[in-house]
This record gives sequence, structure tokens and C-alpha cells, in this order.
Amino acid sequence: MYTAIMDLVQTEYVHGPCEGGQAFLRNKLAFTLAHLFLNVYPNTIPTFLHPLIALLTPSDPSPSSSTNFHPTLLALRVLTEIAQEVHDTTLRSARKYSKDRQERDGVVRDVIRSSGDERLAVNGMLGLLEKGLDMLDRGGEGKWLEVVEATLKTMVTWTPWVDLGVSLSPTSLALYHRILRSRHISLRTATANIIRSFAAKGVQDPQARLEVLKVLDIVSLVDPLEVETRGVKDNEEVVAFRAAVGGVLATFGTELVALSENNEIPEPLRNEAENMMNAALPLLLRFLSDRQYEVPISVAPFASDLLKVYKRIYKPPLAPPPVKASQPQPPAPSPPPPLTPQRREFLASMLDILIRQLAWPEDAEWEAPGNEDDSDDEMALFRTFRVHCRSYIESIAQIEKALHTEVVARIVVATLDAFQSGGPAAVPWQQAELALHLVYTFGELSKTTKAARDKTFRANANMSSAMSSGRTTPTGEMADADVNYGNAKDNFDYDQYPLSPLGELLKRCMASGISTYPHASVTLQYFEISVRYVEFWRYKPEAVPPMFEAILDARGVHHSDEGVRRRCFYLFQKLCKDCRSPAVDAMVAPILESIKATTGKTYAADQLYLFEGAGFLVYFTKTDAGKQISLLEAIAGPLMSGMASGVERYRADPTDIQAVLQVHHHLLALGHFAKGFPTVSDTQVETLPYTPPFKQMTEALLQALDAVKSQRVVRDAARFAFAQFVNAIGTTVAELVPRFVSVVVTEYEPSELVDFMLFLGLLMHRLKKNTFETMDMLLLPLLSRIFAILQQPITGTDEAQTHARLKDAYLTFFTALMNANLDGVFITERNKPEFENVLTTLLGLTQDCSDPGSQRFAFGFFARSVIAWGTSPEAAAQPSVFADSALSAMSKAVANGSAAATNQHSIAKEDRAKQALPGYENFIYQRLLPACFEVPARKEFNIRGSTLTLFEMAGLVRSTAQARGQEAIDFLLSDLLPRLGCPPDIANQFVNSLKTLQAKDFRKTYTEFVKAMRG
Repeated sequence: MYTAIMDLVQTEYVHGPCEGGQAFLRNKLAFTLAHLFLNVYPNTIPTFLHPLIALLTPSDPSPSSSTNFHPTLLALRVLTEIAQEVHDTTLRSARKYSKDRQERDGVVRDVIRSSGDERLAVNGMLGLLEKGLDMLDRGGEGKWLEVVEATLKTMVTWTPWVDLGVSLSPTSLALYHRILRSRHISLRTATANIIRSFAAKGVQDPQARLEVLKVLDIVSLVDPLEVETRGVKDNEEVVAFRAAVGGVLATFGTELVALSENNEIPEPLRNEAENMMNAALPLLLRFLSDRQYEVPISVAPFASDLLKVYKRIYKPPLAPPPVKASQPQPPAPSPPPPLTPQRREFLASMLDILIRQLAWPEDAEWEAPGNEDDSDDEMALFRTFRVHCRSYIESIAQIEKALHTEVVARIVVATLDAFQSGGPAAVPWQQAELALHLVYTFGELSKTTKAARDKTFRANANMSSAMSSGRTTPTGEMADADVNYGNAKDNFDYDQYPLSPLGELLKRCMASGISTYPHASVTLQYFEISVRYVEFWRYKPEAVPPMFEAILDARGVHHSDEGVRRRCFYLFQKLCKDCRSPAVDAMVAPILESIKATTGKTYAADQLYLFEGAGFLVYFTKTDAGKQISLLEAIAGPLMSGMASGVERYRADPTDIQAVLQVHHHLLALGHFAKGFPTVSDTQVETLPYTPPFKQMTEALLQALDAVKSQRVVRDAARFAFAQFVNAIGTTVAELVPRFVSVVVTEYEPSELVDFMLFLGLLMHRLKKNTFETMDMLLLPLLSRIFAILQQPITGTDEAQTHARLKDAYLTFFTALMNANLDGVFITERNKPEFENVLTTLLGLTQDCSDPGSQRFAFGFFARSVIAWGTSPEAAAQPSVFADSALSAMSKAVANGSAAATNQHSIAKEDRAKQALPGYENFIYQRLLPACFEVPARKEFNIRGSTLTLFEMAGLVRSTAQARGQEAIDFLLSDLLPRLGCPPDIANQFVNSLKTLQAKDFRKTYTEFVKAMRG
């Protein structure tokens, strides 16, 4: 086969018409030759490459014909295909991993290197390059340019894995320098990639690696190239070349960083590497300052590695967690060494460049948030670039926070001062937006992880509040974590302390009047700042009215740009929710009037934020009940009237889609309005002045739903609104729940049942026992619908997904019933006939190892059912079988009366024993407990991926011991475990662990027992 193909090459490409010059046929032949090579080299045909390498030298043209480049291009293509197959990481990662193939590729590379084939190939390509460059210098373009490009692309694929001594020599390096000075940008870009491969060569000896980098002399090479191409715009080839040169610098820099940080090499070598790296830093800054985003991104690895080193050396250590006064104080961590003047100057320059890179391009057209889907690639690249810059800025701030504060403050203050003195004409919108963006992100640098923030707040509520308010409080006033500060944020006097840098910047923003800047990007960024740092404004009452006025006029929710309006709706809602300042109370009425004038001008979904904000505002007037009711009626009245109008239109014409949408929109608006009211305890509900109006709204909802219940969008909206009414006034709407459920339950489509059961779970959580009647009425028809759907055959992906979601939903619903102590619903006279089918279905799920999620839910349900229906009078009357060590701190607190019981344990075990189901103990001993040991022993049970299921099984075993007492212990020791072949001593150890370990520890013991049982 090899001989036949090489004969074809000779007759068709060397001496023939070259397949008519069709490149795709040449590429197909090269692909075939490459794969043949991989299968016969080196054992069968060790000289496979020799005829192809000979083709790298084009034949001299005859007087009657031009040079035939097709054999050369074919040989180059074959060499490229071979290199991509045996080394290209992208292609290798895209295909399925094969150990044999990996080993074969390694053998091919090793033999090519050891046999001399690599030298033949590389020298052939270098010779071809030199000849091609000579011809190009003489003015011979055309095919010679194509050949040189193809040769360089092949060298790019070979250089990373051939020996450095073969590919890099004084002659080849001079040749590459010559190409880098040529007028052909494509050739220069490919050559830069080759130089980058030289710099990245993994030479083992650090001394030799440093020598290679010195030979390459990257700084001297890159410097003139950067100067030559600086400032070129709208030329993609030049930008790509600058990015390639940046990649060379990045590789050079990362190698030197690694050498300078390697403590295993001699110090003089490390110092030499650091000096070479420092010489490259000015170049790094120049590349970072390029406004073509591909260029600074190309040097990102160098910048990242350098900042990692600086952070390791200079980042201040974390303070130790606070301890009580009675405990010994841990030693303070040693401070980091100060930044050297040279490094501080470098970081200051880098920070200044990065901050200015955050500014929008001068020729960019700003787009409001939410329009990103319509953005062009340039804007998407800019946003990605901003993220890169932000990460570096944050790293510098961690290294030297004072430096970051100094640079940011200088830029922000200069911009705000220029605006105050010269107005918008003195400050381009890009600069104004940048200044506010810096203020917006300034606070992020003071944040810690959520856990640390929580710990800090628990340790000192005053300190936490002051930080979020832009204040600086003395650290000496740290108090014990056990102190209860109450509402520290509202009671703390911040004015006794000076403003922090963030507070100063916020104060400057407020005083500058920057919110009047006539560009949407600036005003929108101002509103973002207002919302993010709302704690600061809460204690600056004079700043609150102008802030609300700005967001409510043509700069905010009335802006002409729809994208700006939509974002301002959300920000307004956040501002209303969080800015609980007394200054807001006097503004509630005019604010609500402005909201009314805003609705109807944009998307309904975004307007819902306005109604939610209105709910917050109305609730904040709680000190004046009369005013609160008046404002509530002013908002809810028109909404109920509009909903009633839509209902009438629908009754007149059931095909009127606009009427359906009118009802839907008004229901959602009412729901979001109610969302602004907080959840209160049942003891407070009766005293709330707004309870009667909300009951009125609920009645209106039920009337509208009864008329338009056949429309799914209305059912969805009604379910959402009803849930919000339940949150707002709690048990006072419990009497209306059966009516609501009876209206909608017969209308639900299969895909709605999942959401409906989630809604029922919310009702159970909020209303507890008040939903018993509803659940009793609903359970049987609901189960009938669920099981009828699940019994239907699965004919496609959609049905499979519906079945899976429905199964998860009803199992979650069953668990919610048990957690809410509504287990009695299953055994009422109405539902008792279906009870056995429920148990059978769930028991079947415990045996189904192909569905671990449902299996876990089923075992969890039975763990709760044992307590609910299996508690024996004897176990209730006798002391617990569990030792004190098996009780958690919460359980002990409940036992001594210092804490209230939760979930199932809120019902005394004596009462549980009275409601036990006769015969359920047989079901426990015959089915449930054996399943806890038999199911995980099966081969099909994935024990590695079923940890949560095992935990539920362990919970079922423990619940049985709790519900049945010594009887369950005796059953395990004398019956179940011996039947499973468990040795007596192991059985006794297991039962002893059950009696003495806490639940979380027993779960681990149970898991280990099951693993040992499987063998």
C-alpha cells in the first residue's frame, strides 16, 4: 500500500497534473499518508518519511515550465498531520482516551527524535524557508508566499516536541529574526509562535533553561516589534501579530517567574532570572496598556504569575478569629515585609493602566444592561476584558490596599472635581462612568467570605455595621461573641467616627451632583451605587430625597431608553426594600404617584418590581395605620378593579386573549405588591391593620380564578399571588385554602402538578395544622392524578422528564406532609383505602436501585413514618434505649425544657403511641428494617454514589429503635442480623454503636457496616 501511494505521488504530483491543483484532494491524500505512517512506523517501514522529506526541496523550473510546488505542499501537509496526531493537545483531548494510542504516540515521537528523521525534516523545512525568503526578497510573491506560510505552520506544530538542539541554532534563530522583520504580517505571526515554543521548552536543567532564555533575548527582540506596531487600529493582522508577540513575552515572563521562585536552584541563578524578569516589566506594562483587548489578554499569564508571587510575599495575613476574654489570645500574625520602592512603583503603574483600561472605548455605543444578547462581538470582548482587569486590580489591592485606595481616590476625585467645576463638557461620559464604576466596585475589596462576614458580625455587630456604612470604628471595642446586641445597626451612632475611604468617596459622589450627568451610563451607575451602599444612605437622611427624586424622574424609571427603565425598576425595588430611612416616610405618597405614572410604558414583567417596591413603602408607614390603609387601597384598589374588568371581558368573550392577559397581569401585580409585606407570626396577624384589605384581595382573587380557571397563565398567577397573601397575613386566609384548591385542582395539566405540589408544600410550612382539612380533601384526587400519569407509557424525552419531575415532586410532597406533622392525612377515613397502595408504591421505590433519588426519598419517608405510626406504648413508657452520648445538644435541650422541639419531635412520644397504627410494627420488621440491609447488599446498588440514601437508611434504623425501644434492639440481635450471617460480636458492636452514637456518627458506622457486609 505504501509503495502504491508513493508511486501515485511520483506520477501524479511530481511528474503529473497534481490532481488539477485541487487542495482538498491533496489534503485528503496527506491525511491518508499520515495515518498509514502511524500504523507502520517505525517497525514496518522505518524510512517512511525519507521520500517525503526529499520533496521539501522544490525542483528547479525548466525553461518551458514554472516551479512545481505541489509535491512540497503535500509533504508539508503530511508532516503537519503527523505532528497534530502525535502531539497536538487539542486534537488529543477531543478524542476518546486510549492508553494504547497514548503509548503509540510517545513511541513515534521518540523514534522520530532518535532516528535522525527529525533533523532531516527540520533542516529540510529551514532550507525551504531560507530559499523562500530569498525568492520573496527578489519580488517573487505568489506560490512562494504560500509555501513559506505552509512551512512556518508546519514548524509551529513540530517545534514544541522536537529536540531543542535540532530546531534552535544560531542559523535558525537568525532566520527567524529575518522573518520577524519582513513585510508579511502572516509570516511574522507564525514565527512569533515558533519563538514562543522555544521559550516554553521544558528543559530540565534550570541553568540550561536560563541559557536558552538568554540566547533568545526576548526583551531585545520584542521591544522594537512592539514600538513598530503600537497604535495601529482596524488592522486585524497587526493586532493578531501584537497578540502573538505578547504571547512570547508572557511565556518568557512565566518561565522566569518560575525560575526565580524555585528554591531548589542556586540563589545566584534565581537572582539572575529575577533581574531578567524585571527587565521585561516595562514591556509588560506597554502591552497591558493596549486598547485592542486581544493584546493585553495575551500577556495575562505573565501578569497573573507575577501577582501571585507578590501576594504570597506581601499580602497581609488573615487576623485570627476572635476569642472570649477568658481565653488566651492567640499570637498576632507577623506583618509582611514592606514593598520595595521599585515594586511599589511598578504596581502603581500597573494599577493605573488597568483602571484606565476599564473605561468604555471612545468609539463604543453604550448599551443598557439586559441588551447583551444584541451586543456585537466587540462589546462582548470588552466585558470579558473588564473582568480580567478587575481580577488583577483586586490582586493588587490585596497586596497593597493603601496603594489601591490612593490610585482609585485620585482618579475618582479628579473626575468629580472636573465635573463640578466644568460640567459635563469637561468630563467625557466614559471617564465619568469609569469613576462611578470604581466607587461601585471599591467596596468589594473589603469583603471576605460569607462565613467570615458572619463570624465578624457575631463577634462585633457594631464593627460590621460600621464597615457597611462607610464608617471606621476602633478595633479596640471588639466584644465577646456571646453578647446580644439586639438591633445594633439601627442603634449605633456612626457620626462619632470618621468616614472610611469608601465613605469619603460616597460623600463626594453625593455632593458632586454627578447624578445629573446627561448620559444614561453615568446615572445608571449612580443608581447602582445607591443600592449597593444603601447602608451609608440610611444614616445620611439629607441624601435620601435627592436619590429617590433622581430614580423617579427622567433619569430613572421615566427614562426614554427602555433598557434603562427596566434596570431602574429593579433598582427602585431594591432601594425601597433596603433604605429604611425615616426620610422615606414623608415621600411615600409622591413616590407612589410617580409609580402610577410609570406603569403601562414597558414590559409587564419589569413593572412588577415597581409594585413590590410599593409594597415595601406602604409597609414602612406602619406607625400610621390610617395612612397605611389609605395608601394600600390606592395601590390595590385599581389593581382589583382592573382584574374585575378583565374578568367581565372574558365572560363576554372567552376567546379574548387580551382579557386573559389583563387578569394575569393584575394578579401578578397584586402578588408582588403583597411580596413587599414581611412574614409575621400568627400571634401578630390579628392585630395587623392591613389584614382585612388582604382578605378582600384574596376574595377578589378567588372570584377571578373561578371565572378564568381554564387558562393556565391565570392559574399560575393566582397560585403565586395566593402564596404571597399567605405569607403576608398567615392563618387568616387558612379558611380560604380549601376553596382555592377546589377551584384549581381539577384543571391542572400534568406539567402543572409539580408546581402545584410545591405550592402545597409552602402552604403546609406556613399554615401548619390549619391545612389538615385541605390536604385531607386533596390527597386522594391528587394521588389518582399522579399515579394515572405515572402509569402512562413513556414515548419520548418530554414524557420521561415529566415522569421524573412528577415522581420527585410527590415524594417531596409526602416528606413535607410528614415534616408538618400532617401524617394523619394518610389514614383518615377518606384516604385510608389508598394507604396500602401508597406504602406498596414507596416500598417498591426502596427496591429500585436504578433511581437513587427516589430511593432516598422513599427511605426518608419511611424513617418518619416509623415515628408517626409505629411508636409502641412500651417504648413511650420506658426509658430511652439511647445513652446520653447518643443525644445531640438540641435533643438534650428539648429534654430538659430549655428548647422547643421541632418537626416530628414536637409531638410527645406518649401521644405518638396513642395514634400508632395496629400492625404497622409487622410492616417495619418484615419489610422496612430488612430492606435497610438487603438493598445495599445488592450488586446493582451503587454504594459509592448513594451516600445520602445510606444516611436515610441509617435514619430508618435509628427511628425504629426510638419508636419500638428494646423490642427493636432484640429483633436486630436475635433475628435480623443473624439471618444476614452477621457474627454475634459484630452484631453487638453495631447495636452498641446504634445506642451510644449520635445520629451523624451512626450514619458513618452504618455505612462502614454495609460496606463490610458487601465484602
